[in-house]
Amino acid sequence: MRYITERELRDAFAKGVPEQYQVPEGCKLTPAARTYLTDLRLYWPASEKKQQAKAEPVRPGGRKPEHMTNLNAREMVCKAHPRIIFRGKLDLLESEILVLAVNCPAEFRTPLEDALRLVRNVLAAEVRETELGAWTLDGMTPEEVHRCSHHPEEFGFPGHILPGVEHGLFAAQLNRLRAVTRDAELAAVQAFWDGQRLVREDCVLAMNRLSSYFYVLQLRAAGKRNEYGTS
Repeated sequence: MRYITERELRDAFAKGVPEQYQVPEGCKLTPAARTYLTDLRLYWPASEKKQQAKAEPVRPGGRKPEHMTNLNAREMVCKAHPRIIFRGKLDLLESEILVLAVNCPAEFRTPLEDALRLVRNVLAAEVRETELGAWTLDGMTPEEVHRCSHHPEEFGFPGHILPGVEHGLFAAQLNRLRAVTRDAELAAVQAFWDGQRLVREDCVLAMNRLSSYFYVLQLRAAGKRNEYGTS
């Protein structure tokens, strides 16, 4: 039994989405491929076979339905599509970083701007369906970020910490960014897992390392707690 993946379908539809699609005999769809075809209205569960002839309603004037949006230059999908959900998570993360960067301690401005730049680059790469490319955060490579978050004592920190009120508001806000980033990472996995492999490992890796990076900044902020007062 051969499984047809979402990536295989995207490659097949690169020059245009067909009016109909029939799963080849002896083949099955991966969950991601099934979702992809469903969003294109090329696949219906057995209980909905009778609805296949019904076209998606179009608003007067030819405008797209409000629940649809562009996945790329070729395709329009439901806004509940996993990749659209991931973009929403990135949008939320970008706004959270920006709010914190406005009034952060001066020495954290550049580190937060690095994080903001990475989120925007991930979004651009996802929308354009291009490779993310190399990146650093506060001068650290992805490998160094990972190492620092797992072995902070090697980078001059006393050790690991649990979030606590004693670390102050700014450290708590960094911990919130870490959690929001982790949520975006999970959305990335859901968007890019085709049932057998990650089709965009670069985006998932970036989200994973970014959440670790916010933990590193949290360690730094907790260590300088006395400099930022009691708020």
